[in-house]
Amino acid sequence: MRLPLILLLFCATYVSVYAQLLDCQINKRVTTVKYTGGRVLNSTEMEIQINSAKGTDFAEIEIPFNKGNNIKELQAGIYDLLGNKVRLLKKKDIVRSHAFSRGQFHSDDMVLSFKLIHNRYPYIIKYSYTEEVNEYLYVAYWIPRWFEKVPVIESVLNVEIPEDLKVKVYQQGVDSAKVTAVNGGDKYTWVAKSADYVKRQSYGPTKRELQSKVVVIPEKFKYGIKGSHESWQSFGIWLNDLKTNLHDLPEEEKLKIRALTKDCSDDIEKAKVLYHYMQDNTRYINVALDIGGLQPESAQHVCSTKYGDCKGLCNYLQAMLKEVGVESIYTLVQAGANTDKVRTDYPSQQFNHIILCVPQVNDTIWLECTDNTAPFNYLGTFTQNRQVLLINGSKSRLTKTPALEKEQVLNDFVTHVNVADDGSVNMHTNGIVRGSLFGYLKGLDDALPEREKIDYLDDLELFNHCDIIKYEINRSHRDSAWLELKLHANLNQAAEKIGSRLLLKPIRPVSIKLDKPEKRTQELRFNYPINVKDTIVYHLPKKIESVSGLKTLEWQSEYGYYKKELSIDGHDLKIFRHIVIEAGHYPVEDYEKVYNFIDKCSKAESQKGIVKYQNQH
Repeated sequence: MRLPLILLLFCATYVSVYAQLLDCQINKRVTTVKYTGGRVLNSTEMEIQINSAKGTDFAEIEIPFNKGNNIKELQAGIYDLLGNKVRLLKKKDIVRSHAFSRGQFHSDDMVLSFKLIHNRYPYIIKYSYTEEVNEYLYVAYWIPRWFEKVPVIESVLNVEIPEDLKVKVYQQGVDSAKVTAVNGGDKYTWVAKSADYVKRQSYGPTKRELQSKVVVIPEKFKYGIKGSHESWQSFGIWLNDLKTNLHDLPEEEKLKIRALTKDCSDDIEKAKVLYHYMQDNTRYINVALDIGGLQPESAQHVCSTKYGDCKGLCNYLQAMLKEVGVESIYTLVQAGANTDKVRTDYPSQQFNHIILCVPQVNDTIWLECTDNTAPFNYLGTFTQNRQVLLINGSKSRLTKTPALEKEQVLNDFVTHVNVADDGSVNMHTNGIVRGSLFGYLKGLDDALPEREKIDYLDDLELFNHCDIIKYEINRSHRDSAWLELKLHANLNQAAEKIGSRLLLKPIRPVSIKLDKPEKRTQELRFNYPINVKDTIVYHLPKKIESVSGLKTLEWQSEYGYYKKELSIDGHDLKIFRHIVIEAGHYPVEDYEKVYNFIDKCSKAESQKGIVKYQNQH
C-alpha cells in the first residue's frame, strides 16, 4: 500500500502521513518562507520517526510542486535514534512524475518521490529542500498537524516579510508569532508543540476549519498576472483579467448558436437552449495546466475539443450567451456536501468550483456547467446556500446562492408491505426523490452500468434489511429536479412472529446520530433541510384487532416538525410519518435544544409495533 507524506507548505500543501498510533510520528518540521525579488522561497526541514514495521508504509515521501517552480538542495537520509547516519538518499532513487489527482486529464502538478526504508526500528528519516515559487497567491498556509494518528512533536513556521510587502495574517489555535527585525523587514515565528488534532463532531465544521493554522496573504501577488487581495473587488478584477481574450468563438459556432436561438422569445429561453446544447455536446474533464487552477481554457478550445473543466465550460457557455446578447457572470463557489465557511474579511482564493450566474430583472438563473444531466436553473446540495464571488470586473462582489427550501428536498415514499402467514415479507415502494438523494440517484443512473446500479442502491440502505429484487429510476424530463424511484424487494427481519402475535420493526427510520450535549464543543450545521414523508401500508394475513407500541404523535418546534398517524382497516395497517429538520447553523449554547428535538424524533422513529389479530385471546 502506497501512502504519501506531503509537506504542507505554500498554498495549501500538506504533510500527508497516514499511520496507526505509534507506527509513525513527526519529531520536528520547520518551514521557512522568504519573499525575495518577486519570488517566494519555501525551505523545509523534516524529521520523521518510524516506530514499527507497519511504519515502513509511511517511509514513502512525496514532495509536490508546480511545473513552473524549482526544487533544489534536496537532501535526505536514514539515522538511528542517537543521530548516527545509516544511509543517505541517492539521486538515482528520486523519481520525478506528474501528480494527477482523481479526475484530472491534464495537469502541471508534479511530484518528487523516494523511499527511505530500514529494517531496524525505531529509526529516523530526515530530509530538507527548498522550493522556488514563481507564481503565488499565499505567502504561507500552515497547519501544524493534519492527521489524527500522526502526532507532531514540534512544528515551526518562519516567515520573512520585507518592509514593502503588505500582508494579512489569519491565525487560529496557535500562540502569537514572535517578531524580530531581519534584512530590512520582519521575521515572524510561530511554534506549535504537540499540536492537538481536532476531530470533527457529527454535523460539525469541516476538518480544515477545525485545525490550528496560520495563513499569510500578500496584498499584492503574481499568479499569471499581477493581482491584489486588497478587497474582493480587486481580487475579482484580477480573475476577470485572467479571462481576457478567452471568449472568442469560431465563426461556424457563432452561426450555429444564432440559428439555435433565433426563435427564442426571451433571454431565459435563449439561456435554456444554449445550456442544453452545451450539455449535449461537451463533457467534463479536469484541466490544470500553466495557471490552470484558476484560468479557464478558451471558449474556442472547448468548442473544438468538446471537453473542459468547470472553468472552461462556464467560460464557453458565457461566450455563447454573450454572442446572443445575454449577460452572464462567471462565479466562484466552494462546492461540496460540507464546506469551509468563506472568511469574508480575508479576500483571497477560498473557492474550488465555478458556476454561471445569469441575472434577470425579477430573478437570477444559476447554471451548473459540469453536469450533463443537471436541470436548468438548479443548484443542488453541492452548491446551494453558499457565499460566492461574482467575477464582473470592477463590479465583482460577494453574494449568496439560493438556499434549498423544504419543498425542494422533500422525499415522499408510498410503500406497500406484504406479510405472509409464514412471516416472509416483501414490499413495493414508489418514491418521489429530491435534494441530495436526487443528485446521488441521478448520478448513479447516469454513470453506472445496469448490473452495478442495484448494488449501489443496496448500499444506500433506504430500507432496513432490504434485498432489492427489481428497481426503476424514472425522470419525467431533463429539467425536472426530482425523479421517481420504484423498488421491489424482500425485507428480512421486518416482521417477527411472537406466539400468535406479530412484531413489526421500523423499516425506514430517519436516523440522525448526534453527540451527547455534554460532549459537544462545536457548532452544529444542517446546511439544508431534511424533509421526509412516508406512507407505509402493511398488508397482513389476518384481520387486525389492535396495535400496541405504535402511537399517533405530533409536535413542532423552531428546529423542525414531526408527525405520525396510524389507521387500521381490516387486514391493513397504515402508518403515515412526516419529519422535517430545519436548515441552520447552531452555536454550542443552543445545541442541547436542537439535540432534544432530534432525540425525541429518533425515539419515535424507533418504535416497534405488536399486532394482535382478531379472535385472539
